[in-house]
Amino acid sequence: MLSGGGAAAPLHRIESAGSHRASALTCAVDSVSDTTWDSIVGDFADAHHEQTSYFSAKAWNGRGSKLLLLDGDRPVAGARVAIFALPGFKSGLAHLKFGPFWRRRDRAPDAEVYRAAIAALVEEFCVRRGHCLTVMPRPHPEFYPIECEVLAERQFAVRRAVSDPNRYLVDLSLGEDAQLRSLDQKWRYNLRRAMAENIDIRLCDSETDGETFRALHRSMVARKNFPGPKADHLLAAGGADVPAMVRPQLIMGFRNGQPIVGAVVGLFGDSASYMLGASAPEALALNAGYALQWWIVRWLSGQGGVRWYDLGGEAGERGLRQFKKGLAGKSGAVVAMRGEHDCWANPSGRIAADLIYAVRAAQRAVRWR
Repeated sequence: MLSGGGAAAPLHRIESAGSHRASALTCAVDSVSDTTWDSIVGDFADAHHEQTSYFSAKAWNGRGSKLLLLDGDRPVAGARVAIFALPGFKSGLAHLKFGPFWRRRDRAPDAEVYRAAIAALVEEFCVRRGHCLTVMPRPHPEFYPIECEVLAERQFAVRRAVSDPNRYLVDLSLGEDAQLRSLDQKWRYNLRRAMAENIDIRLCDSETDGETFRALHRSMVARKNFPGPKADHLLAAGGADVPAMVRPQLIMGFRNGQPIVGAVVGLFGDSASYMLGASAPEALALNAGYALQWWIVRWLSGQGGVRWYDLGGEAGERGLRQFKKGLAGKSGAVVAMRGEHDCWANPSGRIAADLIYAVRAAQRAVRWR
């Protein structure tokens, strides 16, 4: 299964795992191609687009490192970590967002595997490389608290709050009637109004569809004048060279043949993620976003093994909070993220990370201003 790069190296320090398991596990660093990596990610129920190569390789401009935990030749956990450094510093920041992944689809969840993965990450990035390791666990209603507990056991410190901590998730296990009852009353009202507008919503997979969405997104960004991710990279990631298990899906809504609303959605393991949206000026008056998201929820409910739809955060906007909270409804979940969890083996790694985070904070302030 492994190809390219270095060979798997044995893990010697997995204090949380039993002795038999520790002796069986090995760690491979930067040993697989990006295509192989994304195929591996698709085997896990806790996959996330932040952990895929198709998304992160471009987002991080090549500043990545890939770690796999193996039981024999079978990956049991992994993480794609972004590495940041400052001129003149040997140590830097190893940033892990929404990982590591550790819940294989073909195995029951075992927290000892997560403990082993964290131990391997600390050994590689803190001890061997001297970086400060930051971990942001994936927002999952069941497993987020478990992962935070393990990080606390490993003496990770929460030293910064998350700028947008509340994540809204829709429970996809509900039938259509139960899902409707779960919605906020005002959300149901707006949905009924949207359904009367005869908006044609469908999956779109052609290059023409992709360009239509790009144009819609560019127009929206220019109109609203706000920073955010670009559509080009996400849609380019939907190509045939990306494994189907981690390939984003494009859904668009049309009225009188004209595109008015759209979204890029990723189906990753037991969760789906709202990745990007776009809308025309007339979409607001038509409540097109309500029709689109209801269609997505019902479509996702028919996909086997997908339990949650992660709508993302609220970005400090009252209207966005009401929309997402209303869609998550009474049966959904709100995961309040506790912050970024840090671990370091020497002071230089912590100092370098603090400087990098200070630069990040300044850049965000300028961008939003």
